[in-house]
Amino acid sequence: MIIVNGKDWLSELEYDLQRKKDRADALDDLFQMTFLGEPEIRRRAAWCVAKMGQNKVSDTRIVDILIPLTEDADREIRENVAWGLGEVAGAGIGDERCIYALKKLAADDRREVRGMAAWATGRLRNKLAVSDPGLDDIMRGLLNDDSAYVAASARFALGLE
Repeated sequence: MIIVNGKDWLSELEYDLQRKKDRADALDDLFQMTFLGEPEIRRRAAWCVAKMGQNKVSDTRIVDILIPLTEDADREIRENVAWGLGEVAGAGIGDERCIYALKKLAADDRREVRGMAAWATGRLRNKLAVSDPGLDDIMRGLLNDDSAYVAASARFALGLE
């Protein structure tokens, strides 16, 4: 597919995803948008990829797209990465790359990212029975986070709630 107007295409895609339409056909184009687009386009593309995880699209390309975005300078994109990793766990997708990414995101300087990473860690534990001693140590450290949101998410991650 050649995308002539990325914003219009993304608007249509967002609409479809909000209605739980399977749009796995868009993953390759979204991948390109996550690193070639202007900041707004990149944020929206990352949201679409994460939303596909929430919609239970069983496609490992979702993880392939999300993992490199853990390094993105944009907080909203990193938060969407954590959200997406937690959501794909519900579709039965998760591996050691997800654990590594969540370790990185759980150490983020933004509470929104840390909290979502902790929530995603809990999803890996609850949906896939995946845990990691190092990640659990990080979650225990987040129990004392200044943010009540992060601390609550860490409790969920550790199975304390």
